[in-house]
Amino acid sequence: MSKPTLLPPAYRLAVVCTMLLLSACASLTRDWLAPEVQLTSITPERIALDQQTLRVGLQLKNPNDRMLPIKAMTYKLSLEGKQIAEGGGALDKQIPAFGEAPVEVTVVADAGKALGLLPMLALRREPIAYRIAGTVTVAGVVPIPYRYSGQIEPDVLLRSAARGMR
Repeated sequence: MSKPTLLPPAYRLAVVCTMLLLSACASLTRDWLAPEVQLTSITPERIALDQQTLRVGLQLKNPNDRMLPIKAMTYKLSLEGKQIAEGGGALDKQIPAFGEAPVEVTVVADAGKALGLLPMLALRREPIAYRIAGTVTVAGVVPIPYRYSGQIEPDVLLRSAARGMR
């Protein structure tokens, strides 16, 4: 019966390092879950005859068990079933595992739709339904679609709009 031969220490270290590297690469290829996106404010920035620029406050929640490195984001915003604004661009936001972070983005609104809808919504007493959809680009290469709906109180919109008018 022959005696098993032991591998040299440098070879064992190389094997361990390779296994660790493969394990790290496997964790990068796990599917990402899309962040939860909640509308928190809409503030007018620039009003023109053909379009408005709005600053939209969002709360992003990371449902993943690892840091969510968002490098870009696109968005389409609808209020009461009518799309009023869209936008997109670079975004450098690191959201911790199972954590959340506020983000402000700029969207371009169709002035006719927004000017016609926002004053009517401001007079409402019941919550306003919204939908926001788009993609987040993770680590600069992985686009993840998201779509969330919810409600926002009219007084929240009025307060944020009033801040924008100052």
